[in-house]
Amino acid sequence: MTIRLGIDDGRDGAAGSLLRPRPMARVDARLDPDRSAPTLGRTAKFGEPVSLGSFGGFYHPGRAALAVLMLSPIGFEEMCLRSTWRSLATLFAEAGLPCLRFDYPGTGDALDPIEAPEGIDDWKDAVRRAAAWLRETAGVDEIVLVGQGFGATLALTLAPELEGVRAVVSMAAVENGRHYLRELAAWSRIVTDSIGIGPDPLDENGLGVAGLVLPAGRAAAIKSIRLDALAERPAADVLVVGRAGTDRDDIIADRLAALGARVARQPFEGYETLLTDPTQARPPMPTLERIATYVAALANARPSAALPAPVPRPLVGAHFEEIAGRFGPGHRLMGVFCRPAEIADAPVLVFTNAGHDYHIGWARVTVMLARELAKAGYASLRFDMDGIGDSPAHPGSPDEVLYSDAHIADTIAAVDHASELSPGRVILVGRCSGGYAALQAALRRERVAELVIVNTQRFVWDKDEDVATAVRYGHRSVGNFGATLLKRDTLLRLLRGQLNVGQAGRYILRSITTKASRRLAPFMGGLSKHARMHRDVHRQFRMLEQRGTGVSMLFSADDAGLKEFRAYFGERGQRLGNYRLVTMDLIADADHNFTHRGARERLLAALRAAIAPATSLESAS
Repeated sequence: MTIRLGIDDGRDGAAGSLLRPRPMARVDARLDPDRSAPTLGRTAKFGEPVSLGSFGGFYHPGRAALAVLMLSPIGFEEMCLRSTWRSLATLFAEAGLPCLRFDYPGTGDALDPIEAPEGIDDWKDAVRRAAAWLRETAGVDEIVLVGQGFGATLALTLAPELEGVRAVVSMAAVENGRHYLRELAAWSRIVTDSIGIGPDPLDENGLGVAGLVLPAGRAAAIKSIRLDALAERPAADVLVVGRAGTDRDDIIADRLAALGARVARQPFEGYETLLTDPTQARPPMPTLERIATYVAALANARPSAALPAPVPRPLVGAHFEEIAGRFGPGHRLMGVFCRPAEIADAPVLVFTNAGHDYHIGWARVTVMLARELAKAGYASLRFDMDGIGDSPAHPGSPDEVLYSDAHIADTIAAVDHASELSPGRVILVGRCSGGYAALQAALRRERVAELVIVNTQRFVWDKDEDVATAVRYGHRSVGNFGATLLKRDTLLRLLRGQLNVGQAGRYILRSITTKASRRLAPFMGGLSKHARMHRDVHRQFRMLEQRGTGVSMLFSADDAGLKEFRAYFGERGQRLGNYRLVTMDLIADADHNFTHRGARERLLAALRAAIAPATSLESAS
């Protein structure tokens, strides 16, 4: 096998980097002096990554004498709200308010506790440190705490002991810890049942939602929380953003008023759609704009001088170092570079987003993969594409950004950036929709030495297919609904117009009707659309084969993406025989997202096996 690296096709790549490490030294964040660095004003609203010891966040500089500290929700709620949280921080920045949002220890990109946490004292300490850091960095005397979910609970309970808290914004706070834990347990069952995977045998307390497990020690501390028993007002002014259909926020507001706070109230419009699925969660802009207006009105007319964001420092783990930064055209893309502590020229993996899951991955699987692979000598770059997580959408981006040309371009920019970060070989890894972007990017960058696509749903995109519908209902075909539609009496009722299946059913029916066409595609030349798609797929794989790029396809044993694989490579993968450098493997006992911890560990083992040849070649060269 001959693998050629460092070959550029002349396309525009990354336009500069905040993630450039010095060879043979600890990771440092520096602007490339040979490139034009963005000005503070141009990038402030995006949020610049900063480090605060064992955890990090995003700082949005501003000129007001009042700063905003944002306290995020936890678990699955945080996954769904990541883009919303970025959008709200952007509104604060546009109003001139310095703003900091961050990850609690053991969440997001933060370091994990060495031992199982006993309580939430480390979270409280993180809030204290973040508040002090923000006041000093922004050069302000007063801050406003803005919290969502359990973050709002932390804001209301910790505000009295923090210096200079002007006001608190409470968004759907956890009012009663005992009730919250019951809801988490029920939520966990609902999510696992909907996915069809059952409970995680390694989740001892049954409080893990979508694989994000709440440790027993933290759960015990949360259980005792009662906001209706607050003994001290958190601030002179409080805005309570209340959910419809519950009196919990009214209970909080009434208690705050009884403690002497000036309480304003507003409805949390769009709350219901935020917590169902990261793919469907969209920022409720009217609600966010009203919050930003409320906070901006609290700032006095004494402008303070805007101070530049500090240079980020790495998070240092036992065997890895991580540093976050922005890269790509306009420095819009956000990524986290993870590298082995002692290896300067490690092979580097580039992880794409899967769906709308931001760069940590579903159940933090990408964080786990990056840090575990660092033990084996691999570096990695996990990043957010256009409109996902911490990367703002480019003006003019479609509402549904998956399977877009923009995501292919973003992946190419990430490959180019990874080549700058480490001289080792580049291995591109994508799951689900990220697998499609990874494949298309690999075709356009010869420096990709190895391509790994996991549970990919598309090898080529059918231009006649609606992206939003495919994203929303693409996994339904393996469920009971699809089986029901195949029953003779159901089909007869449907044909007679006696059954309304809705949008999901129409999508599944369309999938059923195309199956026969796709089976015939290899024998139809260019006579049908699916025949042309079949030809395009194999043209792409031949191109990678000729280039010497190894391709590993990994699928969960019952994944919906297998029908895509079989359509192009045969029911038993017999057409893979045409390619020396292409492999396919099944991962047992794993759902599409690798939700359970055991499934994530099996994915890690499969990924290590898939990329091992690239490492062997590196050593031999």
